[in-house]
Amino acid sequence: MVQKRKYSAILIGSALIVQIITACSASPANTASTGTPAATGTSGNKADAAPTGEKVTLRVMDWADSEKPYREKFIKDFEAKYPNIKIEYTLMSVDQFQNTITTAIKSGDAPDLFPIPGNMSLSMAVKGEWYQPLDAYLDDAFKNQFIDGVFVEGSTVLNGKVYSIPALSSVPSTLVYYNKQLFRDAGLNPDNPPKTYTEFREAAKKITEAGKGKAYGIIEGGKQIGRWKLAAMDWSALGGSGLNQQSPISLATHDANYDSKAVVDVMNLFKGMKDDGSFHPKTMSISAPEARALFGEGQAGFILQGEWSIGVWKRDNPNLDFGVMMPPVPDDGQKGYLPKSTIGAWIGMSKTSKHPKEAALYLKEYFSKEYQSVLVKAGDRFSILKDVNESSSEIPQFKQYYDIVQKSSRLIPNPQIRNPELTSVYGNYKDVQPGVGDILQGVVSGAIKDPTAPLKQYSDLVNKALDTAIAKAKSEGAKVDKNDFVFSNWSQDKNYIEQDYKSIK
Repeated sequence: MVQKRKYSAILIGSALIVQIITACSASPANTASTGTPAATGTSGNKADAAPTGEKVTLRVMDWADSEKPYREKFIKDFEAKYPNIKIEYTLMSVDQFQNTITTAIKSGDAPDLFPIPGNMSLSMAVKGEWYQPLDAYLDDAFKNQFIDGVFVEGSTVLNGKVYSIPALSSVPSTLVYYNKQLFRDAGLNPDNPPKTYTEFREAAKKITEAGKGKAYGIIEGGKQIGRWKLAAMDWSALGGSGLNQQSPISLATHDANYDSKAVVDVMNLFKGMKDDGSFHPKTMSISAPEARALFGEGQAGFILQGEWSIGVWKRDNPNLDFGVMMPPVPDDGQKGYLPKSTIGAWIGMSKTSKHPKEAALYLKEYFSKEYQSVLVKAGDRFSILKDVNESSSEIPQFKQYYDIVQKSSRLIPNPQIRNPELTSVYGNYKDVQPGVGDILQGVVSGAIKDPTAPLKQYSDLVNKALDTAIAKAKSEGAKVDKNDFVFSNWSQDKNYIEQDYKSIK
């Protein structure tokens, strides 16, 4: 149901919110059922009927690598259903996409449909004339099939116009997968995975020792800064840091506390595993999908990934015996929850598209229950369509991931929902480098021996950058204040709901 109140959500907002979606998922699954989805209940809008006449080529570009086999089937079926439309689909890595799309837009060669990069807010993209509104092509019947919180002002909607559709439901992507066979080989109990930092480090060390050079305790896609950042922020939140990707400052301390004990403890945990030799030797030179592939081959005991990996392993490594667990917590106990962000923007239609009707048809088929069910059954993602997750989830680890997320995460407040004028602050915020992801990467690579000083410097610079962005926004007429980032009625152990936004105003 479309949200009627101003409900912003900047999951991927501006430079300060650098959530790099490593590799969207896609799992294998029942491709036979992919079938051509029927256009979802649309009538009376510009895209009701399949275009006829001259054949057109619709260009689509994104980074949803794990979805690749299902997308190929989807496109084949789409082209069969609409023979006058040819889909030219380009799949890139996240880094490739971010470098390519800007150049394509500047040169007037943007694809018809493409997602918003992880280092840009929707407001910035619309201001730069990247996208056009979708309202003329997508009616209420289409919008109403989505769960609450998908079409909200500041996230996917600007000034009442829909510009983007999210890819998937927002759940933390830093749970831990573990190889049960390597657990057994190391004398560990796969039915009782580690729960604390010390237990986690010891388990990784034992797996490395038992692996004798063929398997290691843990592997990560070390090339991707975004994955390190997610690990640092999400895991430290379990230690009570209050950090999250929707704000540059902590919900707990109301400032940039990246040098807090909770963050330093996470850094030291990873440093300890590096000192133990528990990281796979290829960790620093590979991407997240490459790390996922090596985990699937049994070369590591642990990996941090999102739910999209499940389907990939089921497809590519059917004999992999793996489990999923909540991230470990500090030895002195859990003090917070994994931050669950509001649902953010993803794909949109190019402002310069010459084929908006065909692009809208593509979106309707892509977000049909038929195709989304295929992705859920495959263990690729949690859908944003109503009832699809409940009716289509079949893989045990996929259900387990969902259950762990429900217990270990809480919906956090979004400053832009509270005050949509903060868009101006995010737009003026200059990201600070090196960031917390760079620092953790440096710790694991060995380039940083002690993260304390870099984290303190980073915290100071983030506080300064935020103050500067707020001052600049005010000078431009925005009614904003640093208190917009402070939620006095937020509690670590509760979901922050719509009523909470009302009560704080």
